[in-house]
This record gives sequence, structure tokens and C-alpha cells, in this order.
Amino acid sequence: MPHNFSKTQGLPGGPEPAFVGTKELLIERALARLRSIPDPLCKYTMLAALRARNPDVFYGLVGGNLQETTPIIYTPIIGLACQNWSLIHPPPPEADSPLQSLYLSYSDLEKLPEIIANLKTALPHDQMEISVVTDGSRVLGLGDLGVGGMGISQGKLSLYVAAGGVNPKATLPIAIDFGTDNEKLLADPLYLGLRQRRLDDETCQKFMEVFMKEMHKNFPSMIIQFEDWHTTLAFPLLQDNRDIYPCFNDDIQGTGAVVLAGAIRAFSLNGVALKDQKILFFGAGSSGVGVAETICKYFELQGLTEQEAKDKFWLVDSKGLVAHNRGDKLPIHKQYLARSEPDAPKLRTLQEVVEHVKPTALLGLSTVGGTFTKEILNLMASYNKRPIVFALSNPVAQAECTFEEAVEGTDGRVLYASGSPFDPVSYNNKRYEPGQGNNMYIFPGLGLGAILARVSKIPEELVHASANGLAHSLTPDELERNLLYPDIERIREVSIKIAVAVIREAQKLGIDRVEELRELSDKDLETYVRRKGYHPLIQAEATQV
Repeated sequence: MPHNFSKTQGLPGGPEPAFVGTKELLIERALARLRSIPDPLCKYTMLAALRARNPDVFYGLVGGNLQETTPIIYTPIIGLACQNWSLIHPPPPEADSPLQSLYLSYSDLEKLPEIIANLKTALPHDQMEISVVTDGSRVLGLGDLGVGGMGISQGKLSLYVAAGGVNPKATLPIAIDFGTDNEKLLADPLYLGLRQRRLDDETCQKFMEVFMKEMHKNFPSMIIQFEDWHTTLAFPLLQDNRDIYPCFNDDIQGTGAVVLAGAIRAFSLNGVALKDQKILFFGAGSSGVGVAETICKYFELQGLTEQEAKDKFWLVDSKGLVAHNRGDKLPIHKQYLARSEPDAPKLRTLQEVVEHVKPTALLGLSTVGGTFTKEILNLMASYNKRPIVFALSNPVAQAECTFEEAVEGTDGRVLYASGSPFDPVSYNNKRYEPGQGNNMYIFPGLGLGAILARVSKIPEELVHASANGLAHSLTPDELERNLLYPDIERIREVSIKIAVAVIREAQKLGIDRVEELRELSDKDLETYVRRKGYHPLIQAEATQV
């Protein structure tokens, strides 16, 4: 009978069982454990602990079971994790443990240069490649969750690795604590963050100016992804930094790119010429406006004038149709696509605007669940042979309508995409598959391409390149099934295609900094991208990105 005692006890045996097994067996064992857990939050914490303890096994598990694990480490369950962050946050690591995430607060401003300079010795990898940075002020459709936003930064970077092949040791999730306006968190004695009201935008911008300068000085090639910043800070933060540093805002640009890719497919299927499309957005925050502007720019690139492109868009917020004559002072980010005609109708409800515009496409980024009612879906079906309905708010409870509601409300003719996953639907003895317009299709490939090309900045052209790469990545089988997006299990392959498109666009713009890649053929460049990717069953150090 084999002994199983620790050698520290002076007895035979070792600290591990006799047969722990290969990495493949460890992954199989972890998957069995995951499937035995009924509670979704417990599933999340089990995977989070596995990621910290054994990244190779974690990424082998996630990468081989994306359909099953993505909803746990990302939307929708990540929202539940962020809401309960103070309960599930692990104990502080041992003093000699490598840094796996970074929390900063406004009180660190004076010492920020020193803190960031010291990161080089604290991090587990000497060449950091990408960081996802949040202040937790607008997490998914859940609002201000303070330092709970760290869950989003960690989840996004997990997908950079699993879906994009980025080296996990070269990633750093960062949460910046500017306080919170969430009354529940302020009153919670267990809350991990500062118990104070959120600082004003100007103060936060001053902190971020120092942060970005010091990060770039110490990590000149690191890509910074801004994530889940509230609208009045998200746009200025992007504008202040996008022409100086390699950075982008995933809510504004990543969402814009993935929705654009789905829209390109939907426009090709609904039988309406681009010049005749009429696109109505419900939700005019940073995500909604960012998506609208991205699609608007695409229309321009297809030959429309700027004004012709703008005339294709209508925005609806909590006060109704967004128009310059509405009587209230519009925030700067809403002004570009606000209706400008002097006699623009003053419509208050979404249904009134739908009846007035008769849109070919209805896109929701409102974070208000159930707002695409049966009546509105019926109207969309009455105006269009193939109505386009994208219910993009996350998590599932915030979706403007479910896939089943969209199918039934349009008699099965809908071209549908959502932000969170929905199951296929059977209607009138026919099976319908939903599209998931999730940013995870875009940002891993966009980030991977930007890393490999060592871009000096990330202009809008790279975002459009990623969208086009996604839109043209579907297989013949996926096209035959009228899918708007590829099967999620193929996302690693899709990310490679997107990365190649991004690198080529960066070279065209002259913002790449790896000369040897310019000489490669498209086939050889794709081989290079594939070879550089991290694979959990291969020694990570041998294939660093």
C-alpha cells in the first residue's frame, strides 16, 4: 500500500499523491470538478483559484471548452462575480508570490512613478505586453461596482490568453479606485475599496495623465485597454491618449467593431442597399454612441458622404429621440449623431421613434432589459423582410429582448445578435441559431495583432481592420447556416485572422515597429502569428508572444 505522507513529517512518501498525472489528465480532472459544481458563483471561484494556482491547466481547460467556460469567466457570470467581489476576493498572497493583479487608488498619485517603476521587478515576466485597466464605474449593465471591476479586467485578460494566444505572464489586470457612488458598497463593512464618493472627472483625468505617462515610460510597447469607464470619463480618456500611446477603449471601439462585423453580415442578408439602411440605436452612452460612430464611419468608407452616413442614424436615450432641438443640453458625445433638422419630431418613447423612422435595424445598448417589446418586434417585422435586431446589453437580464422573443415577434425572420449567450430556438418546426455580438470576438485578435506589430498607437483604421477580419472569417458551413458570427469554438482561429488583418493595416499606416514582418507573405505572416501563440500544453516560455 503506497504511503502518502509529507516528507516534512520524516515519513516515507512525498507531498503529492502517487499519480497526479499529465497536464491533459489534470485538465480532464478539473473539468469534471467544474461540472460537479451546481452554483455559478462557485464555478467562477473554482476557475479563478485554478488560474492563480496552475495557469497552464486553467487555460487548457478554458481553451478546449470555450462554449462551456466562457459564460463563467466572462459574461454573464462575471457580472455576478463583480457584484460579490468583496466576498470572493482571495486572501492576500504570500510575500514572495508573483504579482497577478494591481490595485491603485487616488492616494497613490504622489508615489505613482515609483510604484510603476517597481512593477518591473514585481511582475512575473520581464516584457509586459497588455493591461486591461478599469475604474469599475460602469461594469456591464450593472453600474458602479467600484473595485469589483477588477473581475472584468481579469476576465478580459483570460480571454486574451485563451482566445488570442497572448502569454498569460505578460498580462496585468489593473483596477483604479476613485471611490464609488454605489450606496450598497459604501454601507458594506466588507467592501474592499475606498469608502468615499467617486472623485470628479477632472481629478480622475489628472491621475490618469500621470498613470499613462509612467506606464509608457516603463513599458513602451504595452497595450492599454480601457474597460468599463463611465461615459463622461471614457470619451475624454480615449481622446487624450489615443494619439500618444498604444491604447483603446473596448466599450467604445471593441463593441463598435464586433457589432460592425455582425452588421456587415446582416446588411448582406436583409436585402436592403446600404444607402437605404435606417439604423436606430436605443441607448446613447459610451457603448451605444461608440458603436454608432463606428458603423457610420464604415458607411463613409463604402462611398457615402459624411452627412449621408450620419443621416442613416437615429439615437434614443432615456428622454427620447436625441435631437439638437429637444430643449436640453446634449453631452458632447451625443452631439455628432443627434438629429439636426430644425423640425425633428420630439418623440419620447422608443415605440414612437420606431413608428416614425421605420428602421431596417434596431440595436440596443441601453442596459434596460425587456425594452424590445412584442409590439416593437412586430413593427420591425412589418417594415422589413429580414429585420435586424441586436439586443446587446449585458448580462442576460439586461438584454433588450431574448432570442426566443425576437424569433416569435418577427415570425422567424429576424437577424439577431445579443451580447450574452442565448440557446438555439425551435419555432414552427425549424431550428434557429442566435448570433452573439460579444467583444470577445474582437479584442483578443486586435490586441494580439497590436502586440506582435508593436504598434505606436491604435487608430480607428485598426479597429475597422479587426471588424472586417471578423466579418470575413466565417466558414462555408457557417455561411450556409446564415450565421452572423463564427462558432465560438473557432475563436482562436478567428483571432489569428484578425491579428493578421490588424498587422497589415498597421504596416500600411506606418505605425508598426517590427520591420521583419513587413517582408512576410500573408501566408507566412499567418504562420508567424500562429507560432507565436501561447499554448497551455506546450511550455509557455518557448512560445512567448
